[in-house]
Amino acid sequence: MESSIPHHGSCNGGPALIRYTVDHLITMAGDPEVLSPGVVDVDGGRVVWAGAEPDAPRHEGPVERLAGLLMPGFVNTHAHSPMVLLRGAGEGLPVDRWLTEVMWPREGRLSAEDVWWGMTLGAAELLGNGITTSHEHYFFADAAAEAAAAAGLRAVVTAPVLVGADLARFGTWEEQLEGIEDLVDRYAGHDLISVGLGPHAAYSLPEEALRAVVELGRRRGLHIQIHVAEGRHEGDVIAEKYGMTVPAYLEWLGMLDCRVVAAHCVWLTEEDIALFARHEVGVAHCPMSNGKHASGIAPVTDMRAAGIPVGIATDGPSSHDRLDLFEEMRAALRYARLRSGDAGAMTPADVLTMTTREAADVLGRPDLGRLAPGARADMMLIDTAPLGPVIEPSDLITHVVYSGTPALVRSVWVEGRQVVADGRPTTVDVDAARREVATRAARLAAET
Repeated sequence: MESSIPHHGSCNGGPALIRYTVDHLITMAGDPEVLSPGVVDVDGGRVVWAGAEPDAPRHEGPVERLAGLLMPGFVNTHAHSPMVLLRGAGEGLPVDRWLTEVMWPREGRLSAEDVWWGMTLGAAELLGNGITTSHEHYFFADAAAEAAAAAGLRAVVTAPVLVGADLARFGTWEEQLEGIEDLVDRYAGHDLISVGLGPHAAYSLPEEALRAVVELGRRRGLHIQIHVAEGRHEGDVIAEKYGMTVPAYLEWLGMLDCRVVAAHCVWLTEEDIALFARHEVGVAHCPMSNGKHASGIAPVTDMRAAGIPVGIATDGPSSHDRLDLFEEMRAALRYARLRSGDAGAMTPADVLTMTTREAADVLGRPDLGRLAPGARADMMLIDTAPLGPVIEPSDLITHVVYSGTPALVRSVWVEGRQVVADGRPTTVDVDAARREVATRAARLAAET
């Protein structure tokens, strides 16, 4: 199995050595712990030291004093961010009808320029909400990658493989795979963008297409992102034709010998969970999307107990209207407790881990999701003034999870470069992007 998602590039373009001193620091290098005050040293886009201020090494370079809480940027393990173009469409429909009646007809008319503007606005929202890495899956993946890079967002882009009557403009699955190879070559060595494979789902592609995905993944060392067991009856066709569950079918195809990130995983059996654990599959948990479409509550505590890394994700801003991991953390915590009937089944520290270090582990990226020597300097600063009272240091973690909102995100850095200042993205003209998206969204809806 591939040990990690390919990632490339040095940080030679990052800023020179600088020390950040802050009121409160969470490094996520281990269990969540609040250090007050804290220090992070960054050189060339990488963290070279992070910890409590009294333990900091001698430093003679520039120092920037920060007020609030500094922590790793969120890692979003599953998203279709250009779907800001379709936000609100298909409200009230279950996933199958939402896709076939609303999404795919509109997406079949997308242009590359539509996706570029959708990703630009999506990237601004992600960064403004403290998300520094997003695992993207959308049409015209080249345009999405270009827009993410221009906005300064770190994006792991899995180009989709999907066929259907409404999606003929994207070509055959063979043509789509050829395009992915070109995209892999184009972004080799890029600091912010890495590329993988995005077969939509087992039910939406023929067996030969999925086998071709596996072959390409093995040949080029690419990871695979795929939707799995999102709806209750999603696997019925596979069960009827092959006599196995979707995870077992993916194993039979050889896909689980690659690095796989499985999105949703609501309707897994105990055997499926054991299978994913054995193959070191990572899972992207999308609680708000699953709730919006009444898809169900994923067995997150069972998966984590089996050793499966689970990262919390926003899904797309049409399948759930917000790119907000603060809200997703609260939903994940509450849903886990409701499913188990146990008020201690999941903790604030658990879900904070699942949006940072564990989310990075889902992607096979030990250089993300933590502030530790060698990690990428992807960080966010949160205003702690509204978060209180803090009696014990751990209270701050509880308050961030239960009361945190994107409005509290003051600054964000990706690869050591500041991309959000005073709560606003510095790399995107947000007003212009909103105007473009509104115009293009209206066109896509009118053509339905």
